[in-house]
Amino acid sequence: MYAEILILGQLLTGPKHGYEIKKNIQEALGEEFEINNNLLYPTLRRFLEMGAISKEVVKVEGKPNRHVYFLTDVGEEIFNEMIRDFPSKLAASQSEFLVRVALFDRLEQDVQQEILMRRQEVLQKKLNFYHHIEAIHPKKPFVIEVVRFQKSQVEQELAWIEALRQKGETPEMEG
Repeated sequence: MYAEILILGQLLTGPKHGYEIKKNIQEALGEEFEINNNLLYPTLRRFLEMGAISKEVVKVEGKPNRHVYFLTDVGEEIFNEMIRDFPSKLAASQSEFLVRVALFDRLEQDVQQEILMRRQEVLQKKLNFYHHIEAIHPKKPFVIEVVRFQKSQVEQELAWIEALRQKGETPEMEG
């Protein structure tokens, strides 16, 4: 779902053609969030069918026609619903979480806090699982090394989330 959020999010700032959407997403969030053509264009077609976006064909001399996409009011509503929809299944995905955090300026403070809390709950369960693995495999040093590495990543993300939660409680993050 995060790809759809990113695509619609790009159109919030104005009309764009497909390549521009892809390029802007990658420049903003890096290669990990790269949207390939096999994902971008079917998603744009689906959004067109839903009425979330409209398309204008711009003729370019000596080149193929350029398709420029515009966000509709329906598309903005869909974007707002998608970004707020964050059940535990999506909270388990780091990409889904990071995309929402990147778009926190589009969300009310209470929605931001709810997203952070959901991700925190998922990470706490992971941490508990890693403690369990350590306890049942004490004589497997490389298993323990992997688990410790994963634990340290989860602990670091939990600390970051706590810092975000505290920032969200101050007026500077309100939009």
